[in-house]
Amino acid sequence: MKVFQFFLTVGIVLILTGISFSQSKALLFREAAEFVMKKFGKEATDIGLNTIIKKMEILTTKYGDDAVVAVRKVGPRAFHLVEEAGEHGLESVKLMAKFGDDSVWIISKKNRLSIFIKYGDDAAESMIKHKEIAETLLNSFGKSSASALKSVSSQNGRRLAMMAEDGALKKIGKSDELLETIGKYGDKAMNFIWVNKGALAVSTTLTAFLLNPEPFLDNTIGKFGDIPGQIANEAAKKMNWTLVIISSAGIIGILICIKIWLNHRILAQKLPPQP
Repeated sequence: MKVFQFFLTVGIVLILTGISFSQSKALLFREAAEFVMKKFGKEATDIGLNTIIKKMEILTTKYGDDAVVAVRKVGPRAFHLVEEAGEHGLESVKLMAKFGDDSVWIISKKNRLSIFIKYGDDAAESMIKHKEIAETLLNSFGKSSASALKSVSSQNGRRLAMMAEDGALKKIGKSDELLETIGKYGDKAMNFIWVNKGALAVSTTLTAFLLNPEPFLDNTIGKFGDIPGQIANEAAKKMNWTLVIISSAGIIGILICIKIWLNHRILAQKLPPQP
């Protein structure tokens, strides 16, 4: 009897908890729908409050609570965008929940949505920031260009696009590493690369820059001729001078010994033979 009463009590609690949760969800959907009605005006009233609530319930069941956030930010068109996204509905919901209206430019075109699916949030941010410029660069250079574009201003985004279009980026070489450097150091790196793109087409200069960009960026130079001097300085800083000195001393010692030996042989040849 006691066991029966225990399970009965647990069952009642679970039922009441479920009812309470359902009521909370219903209240959440209604509040969100009322917000959408006020924010989006005619676009929302044409659909109606109850329809918006019902559609939000369906989206939330399928894609989670981000669906409510997405609809609050983007409005009723979120329903159509998710439907058009097909198998990428979840990614579309998450993108709208994070970036709101800005994400519509990406989700509304399948090729842009595919780029986002392939390269992630960095690609989304770069496309939101640079629009068609980012789309072109992402198609050509992939993930490394997403990081670079995300980190630079509109002006430097255009500069990067120009370098890609006129072949300067490929001429420099090591495009992925160069773009990753821009992604790490942002406008500072892009400014330097733009000014010195001719000098960076020399492999030794490029290698030195990619190996340790900071000394170059801390003193951005407008004259190409100054770059080799920096490379020499960097090489000098990294050189093991103790090893150089010991090696030099050893070589000098060997040369001295050879010279003494040669002098001794010459002197011996000049002496008359002993009787």
